Amino acid sequence: MIPALILVCGLPGSGKSFFAHHLSKKTAVLYLNSDLLRKELFPDKRSYSEPEKQFVYDTLLARTQSALFDHKPVLVDATFYKQELRIPFYALAQKNNIPLYIFYITADEALIKERTSVTRTDSEADFSVYVKLKDLFEPITLPYKTLVSDKNNIDTLLTNALTYLSNGKK
Repeated sequence: MIPALILVCGLPGSGKSFFAHHLSKKTAVLYLNSDLLRKELFPDKRSYSEPEKQFVYDTLLARTQSALFDHKPVLVDATFYKQELRIPFYALAQKNNIPLYIFYITADEALIKERTSVTRTDSEADFSVYVKLKDLFEPITLPYKTLVSDKNNIDTLLTNALTYLSNGKK
């Protein structure tokens, strides 16, 4: 894949990390995940404070920039619940004159409740975090592709995503 930036965003429990991980393997792009990075940066205790969140996103941005500098395509997996968290990534793609693809992953709320009620290796967010972020999630202002996750549709999601990527956002 040519250098490109893929953002995968969505609320906790939506299936975004499951999808993003599979898409990164299918496309052989560098996979950066906010939850894994947070655990790397704060191995003992995570506060999820605004400064901590900003530090995680700033570090994601720096790692993305470094990879793009090396002409590697990058997939960044994070909630991206605020526009101000997305804008630096938009600017980075524009500055590097590379394609930017945005996927918004969503799921039925009952399924999200089920997913967030069990311990997950990729996220510490429970249903209360989902509810809080649902109210705070700001609309995505650039073109994006919405994909609806359910219990057994990863192959369909990947097919739709690969079509979107190969058609240049069509």
